[in-house]
Amino acid sequence: MRAKRWLWIGLTAAALAAVAIIIVLNLPDRNMESPSPVQSTAKAAMGDITVSVSGSGSVIATDSETVRTKDEGKVKQVLVEAGDVVKKGQVLLTFEANDLTENLESQQRNLKSQQLDLQDLQEQFKQKVADGGTEEELTSIKKSIAKQELNIQSTEKEIASIREDMAAPDPLTAPIDGTVTTVNITAGEQAKTGTELFAIHNYQDLSVAIQVDELDIPEVKPGLKAAVQIDALPDQTFEGEVSDIADEGVASNGVSLFDVTIKLLKTEGVRVGMSAEATVMLEEKKNVLTLPIEAVQQRGEKYIVLLPSGSSNDGGNVREQTETGEPAADSASPTARKTGASANGRMKEVQVGAHNETRIEIVSGLNEGDEVVIPTVRPSGSSTANEQAVPAGMGGFGSGGAPMPGGIGGGMGGGMPGGGSGMPRSGGGGGGGRE
Repeated sequence: MRAKRWLWIGLTAAALAAVAIIIVLNLPDRNMESPSPVQSTAKAAMGDITVSVSGSGSVIATDSETVRTKDEGKVKQVLVEAGDVVKKGQVLLTFEANDLTENLESQQRNLKSQQLDLQDLQEQFKQKVADGGTEEELTSIKKSIAKQELNIQSTEKEIASIREDMAAPDPLTAPIDGTVTTVNITAGEQAKTGTELFAIHNYQDLSVAIQVDELDIPEVKPGLKAAVQIDALPDQTFEGEVSDIADEGVASNGVSLFDVTIKLLKTEGVRVGMSAEATVMLEEKKNVLTLPIEAVQQRGEKYIVLLPSGSSNDGGNVREQTETGEPAADSASPTARKTGASANGRMKEVQVGAHNETRIEIVSGLNEGDEVVIPTVRPSGSSTANEQAVPAGMGGFGSGGAPMPGGIGGGMGGGMPGGGSGMPRSGGGGGGGRE
């Protein structure tokens, strides 16, 4: 029995030793070199770039007018009602003539009397001449005749003025085509000068009023094309163009917003007051060489891309430099490994053109199909096999679309994965941002 017991103990120990040997043989060798990091890359490709700015607002009538009286007078007829559609020049209202008959008749009688008196004076003058009247008598009659002629002229002017006052004021007419929305007068009322009597809106000619951030407004020009989305008509996109830009902004949350009016080219189904979102096309490039925006970095006055390790496209490389401008350490040095500049690829200068928040035009420095590294931000003191570190001192492009310079050792600016914020395009109160 004792012999069998020791036999089992020996077999168990042998089995455990065999398992331990297998485990040890399958453990990874800590001295083996770590696999090379997997780089995220993109290829330069031909494509289109559209630079735009957007904003929200509502639909308004392009043309709206109020009609006011120029003269006082009693209203004879109101020829329209609220809701009527009118044409430019159509009569809206007429006035009654002023009843000045008594004054006119009185002045006419006065004129007749003056004319008779003048005839008497003229007859007296003739009689005195025939009778051989003295020079003094003739002079006195002449003065009386002249005075009477002046009185007659004055009365004739007064009669003419009364007749003008008796004429009815000119009727009020529609200044534009449109729909009458307000009527503030009725027949028989006395209209006073400057009173607003009618309001007319042209609901066939509509626009969208949006608010645009002050940083984008310098690039918005009259005539630029726009695409408009109406919330109530989600399946349609309406074409338009910028027709007006406000000269004065409105402050909102510390940012000035400017009203921009976009005239709609077609308005079927659209009504005043509907909520809308408009995108104004600032610039459009067709069939140009492009890269993802995050692949291009700004360093000082230059723009660079990072070429993958082993890339044959090495023309125009930018040598890594320290903050003081001295060449960086060799790729084998701790400094070079820390920045990741030399260990992960070479930098190359490129010339850039138009860009939006996702793509940027490459004017020169790369060819179609050339591959570049998409940098990612690596937290200090840590990394993974799938991360490509960003060289120190490089800046990215801001989310607003403008190139943002990077500080020394500052990583990437806004618009890069995990990067800092770029140029703000906050649109508080309906203001838009660049796309």
